[in-house]
Amino acid sequence: MTLKRLFATLLIWAACIAGAHAQLSVTLQLPRTMYLVDEPLTATLNITNRAGREIVLEDNARDGTWCLFQIKAVRGGYVASRRPDLTFPSISIPAGETVSRSVNLTELYDLNESGQYRIRACVNFAPTRSQFWSEPVVASTDSGKLLWSQTVGVPDGRPDAGAFRTFSLLTLQRQDGIYLFAKLEGKEEGIRFPTYPLGRLLGAMQPQPEFDDANNLYVFHATNDTSYTLSQIDVATGKMGQALYKSAIAGRQGRPSMRRTRNGNLTIAGGVRVAEEEIAAESSPTKARITDRPAGF
Repeated sequence: MTLKRLFATLLIWAACIAGAHAQLSVTLQLPRTMYLVDEPLTATLNITNRAGREIVLEDNARDGTWCLFQIKAVRGGYVASRRPDLTFPSISIPAGETVSRSVNLTELYDLNESGQYRIRACVNFAPTRSQFWSEPVVASTDSGKLLWSQTVGVPDGRPDAGAFRTFSLLTLQRQDGIYLFAKLEGKEEGIRFPTYPLGRLLGAMQPQPEFDDANNLYVFHATNDTSYTLSQIDVATGKMGQALYKSAIAGRQGRPSMRRTRNGNLTIAGGVRVAEEEIAAESSPTKARITDRPAGF
């Protein structure tokens, strides 16, 4: 083979390799950079098909899962996966189209320590045995500030009756303000529910935690000068609901509060409940609502 023909062959081979590695474009996005430890860290994976034809991404026995993540502590090693047998549903991507998938990395990886992490996503394309990596994104986790904690028992007639559950309230300072969180744990059994984001917290008013007769937790707090959020967490199931309130009287002197009546029931004094369609997105971090309150409220 002449030198000229060898050079041409190498050019064709290099072009084929470059084409194979230009088939997919992968990016990773985070909604923010600061998280509470155990708070859901949801990343959005965007995959653009540049192969010129429809492709299918799917797991296979030879190459394993088509999607994986690499998480490395900035001051430390790589973060271990909670699921060694992790799999992802297969997806089809038409030519030139972009498909996005959201993944809760807290469920998949041991992000249970404070620190800064560098995160990358990788897509394995089995037909060409190619790997396509995203640029790294950085996220930080913090243990937050503990405001309050109380251990209570699960009443008779409820799931896990007789067990003990510990509720905690914590705050986390972000660039756009202070946020309130709740935690529910069964420390004796090693049970830890996902962290509950309760919304933005107005620092001038401390949150009010109270228990009803069934040891379900209610938390009332101000999200700003005019909006207030009531959160309920079930002691046995961990289900959460929220409702939004406003003051019945204008001005700071008319701020509502949660109180216990003479017969032991809980009530929001000086507050008017806001209809669900009026609830602002930033004041209601979950879609759940308190629609069926316990009889004691």
